[in-house]
Amino acid sequence: MIQVRNLSFSYNQNDEALRKVNLSIEKGSWVSILGHNGSGKSTLSKCLVGLLAPTQGEIDIDGLPLNEKNLPVIRKKIGIVFQNPDNQFVGVTVKHDIAFGLENQCVPHDEMVDKINHYAKLVGMEAFLNKEPHQLSGGQKQRVAIAGALAMEQDILILDEATSMLDPEGTQEIIDLIKYLNQSLGKTIITITHDLSFAALSDRLIVLKDGEVLIEGTPKEVFQEETKLKSSHLELPFGLQLYNDLLKDSNVNPSLLEALWAFNSKM
Repeated sequence: MIQVRNLSFSYNQNDEALRKVNLSIEKGSWVSILGHNGSGKSTLSKCLVGLLAPTQGEIDIDGLPLNEKNLPVIRKKIGIVFQNPDNQFVGVTVKHDIAFGLENQCVPHDEMVDKINHYAKLVGMEAFLNKEPHQLSGGQKQRVAIAGALAMEQDILILDEATSMLDPEGTQEIIDLIKYLNQSLGKTIITITHDLSFAALSDRLIVLKDGEVLIEGTPKEVFQEETKLKSSHLELPFGLQLYNDLLKDSNVNPSLLEALWAFNSKM
């Protein structure tokens, strides 16, 4: 479980990116953190993995306070994949990229080879181990980045706008992989996004605005807060807007509403 209590962060005296954020994320859940540019969602993700030190407040990861002493242990529990797949490729080939974190941990060679092969296969990239970055699509690069994080055998994975630069095919590849990691392997998944259609697939949503938690709840609960979402510059896509409009009509068959919600929350 992740617990955040009264978390604040400032880049400088006049720029408070997070303001007394309180939230909890259950083990094995898929939570989407929503917000427009400048809402604080990426800053929050960096605080959760220890890349930024909070100005105020506390973060616990599986009961361990996130501090300098515990950081090496916590980083074995939680990893992050950033937005741009081109910027996060650190190896000359897929194989070297997955190996990067393992080499830093001084994993023995034979064990490293086994892990590289295992996690490349897990994300469907075993046939690309000797490929160079320019030979891969955006979705494939994201898969490699996820494989590198998984090779560290972390239980919690943060994906920061991991689909925002991908085409529909690449986005669907990542969605399918997230579902497998969450539902089949029991990984805790945190997706940072401003895409409400993508967020509808998760278990819970947390909406940030100006560094504060504005709304949290299930997708159904959050998407009914249309005024608050619009105030955060988050627009419901057509299918979800149609669901909300029909929900207000007492003459609509409930089974039709459930079917429409199921359609919008499955990709």
